[in-house]
Amino acid sequence: MRAFALFVALLAGSLLVAAVLTYPAWWLVSLVSIEPVHRVMHRIAMLLALIGLVVLTRRLGLSNKEALGYGLPRRDFLRQIGIGFVCGVGLMFPLTALLLGLDIREVKPGFDGAWLGLIAGGLLTGVTVAFIEETFFRGVLFTAVSRTSGAAAAVIAPSLLYASLHFLGGKLRVPPEDVSWVHGFEVLSKLFERYVQPLTFADSFVALAMLGVLFALVRLRTGAIAGCIGLHAAGVAFIAVLRAATRVNPEAEYAVLVGSYDGVIGWAALVWFTVIAAAFVLFTNKLSASPRGS
Repeated sequence: MRAFALFVALLAGSLLVAAVLTYPAWWLVSLVSIEPVHRVMHRIAMLLALIGLVVLTRRLGLSNKEALGYGLPRRDFLRQIGIGFVCGVGLMFPLTALLLGLDIREVKPGFDGAWLGLIAGGLLTGVTVAFIEETFFRGVLFTAVSRTSGAAAAVIAPSLLYASLHFLGGKLRVPPEDVSWVHGFEVLSKLFERYVQPLTFADSFVALAMLGVLFALVRLRTGAIAGCIGLHAAGVAFIAVLRAATRVNPEAEYAVLVGSYDGVIGWAALVWFTVIAAAFVLFTNKLSASPRGS
């Protein structure tokens, strides 16, 4: 797990250095525009992490297409993205239907039915998020861990990290005249404020971890991240549209089935993702054992 530890250390180091640089960076930015301290800190951390990822992937020999999960010919890659997206719609539709059917989520009052704009925005968000996250988690990190610790570790470890990062916070409102060196570290501490009460998001955490496992199994079976990108993009798009058009009904009898993280991913999603992951494993194992799949 040395490679995995290196990537985690890189992310942690980026946050720490960003906390140190937040005040001088905020001061420079304030000469042009006044920005919230947390936004400046987050942007610095992202930039440092990106630079560090480029350097680390090159040092570990992970900067080629195969390691990143882009080794398929373009035509096959795009075909797998399409198949993954269709499967992602099939994955999210029953879950969405369940939440709406049980009145766990209800249409927001005053919603004007502007579905076209919502769907377009959801698709754009989904594709962007999917390419970025899958390139890192099921691309670079999956390859790095599998090379040193095997396929099982490559499926589980990145999935846990994937789930963990969803619960980072970090917003901090400070009057411009009061901003100082200490506020970068205050933002850093706020990043982990949800982890003070981990049971409040345990359902969403395990569901996201299982979703990460499903993505990793697709990566393991196909040898590329194309299918993962399609699945991920469809999932993010569905959730974006659902959250924009509906809200959680706290009085619903089965409201406990959704988590507090986004009002969608919770116990119901965990069960459904587990069923799909198990079915995928059984199907691909059967396919591999058949004469055609051998």
